[in-house]
Amino acid sequence: MSANPFFVGLDAGGSTTLLLAECEECPGRIDRHGPAANPQRVGMDQSVQVLSALVQKTLRAQRPVDHLSVCAGVAGAGRPDEQQALADRLRRTLGDDARSVSVEVVHDACIALDAAFGAESGLVVIAGTGSVVLARTRGGTARRVGWWGHLLGDPGSGYAVGQAGLRAVAEALDGGADTILRPRVAEEYGVDERAALIHWVYQDRPPLQDVAPLVIEASADGDTVATDILTAQVNELVRQVEWLLGETDDVAPRIALLGGMLQNEHYAAALRRALADRVPDWSVEVLRHEPVVGALRRARRLDE
Repeated sequence: MSANPFFVGLDAGGSTTLLLAECEECPGRIDRHGPAANPQRVGMDQSVQVLSALVQKTLRAQRPVDHLSVCAGVAGAGRPDEQQALADRLRRTLGDDARSVSVEVVHDACIALDAAFGAESGLVVIAGTGSVVLARTRGGTARRVGWWGHLLGDPGSGYAVGQAGLRAVAEALDGGADTILRPRVAEEYGVDERAALIHWVYQDRPPLQDVAPLVIEASADGDTVATDILTAQVNELVRQVEWLLGETDDVAPRIALLGGMLQNEHYAAALRRALADRVPDWSVEVLRHEPVVGALRRARRLDE
């Protein structure tokens, strides 16, 4: 370990980037916010610029720094080659800010594991705009199920729940099961007939995850169609947990839940019930720390 190390964790999600940093001489942890840095959305150059600028701004009051250790969890950097390319560019960009620099880039879901369990074993279920099930075995191997994106997967996600809700509205317009989703979508978005719904979805292209709260609220109010949607979605997500555990029995029996969908207690309760039914002997709790805490923990481990 160098004499004056500085540790930085970054969580670059879809809309914002969070930084958490600490050093031996710092009176406390430093936290900052920045714009989105998903390379699939803003491009590699902009991603590097956002991440490096946040780090450099944080370092201004701390120089000289002997060693800089950075871990970035980056949405949109899921492949190893993308992660390595981003890490290499960040390392070069930050090369003048410390005598030596170590950089690790992982997908943003990976830092959630470290936020929940440190370097130990456990499983996380993430349900936000998308969804994924990720675990670390007792032997240290990472395993995942899902992570296919909204076109191929993401059950239980905001996108999937919102999409299913709009399908139910379309079916109601066709003469299918009645649901309070229809008047609520009409009130919220001004869409209450076939042509308007088709135009809104296919031409305006709204973020379908924004419809998910209407589905959850309708379920909480007793709407059968909405409840069936919610039950089906959380069951599909929990089925992915079963698939992962079918591949290995070497995961500590504990689950951490996180993501924007878990902020709704009705959704969280439905997911907890499904997990209790499928993995009854496992502990389940909502993640207590922000994922960026996991990035900072990984930064500290980089040079051990």
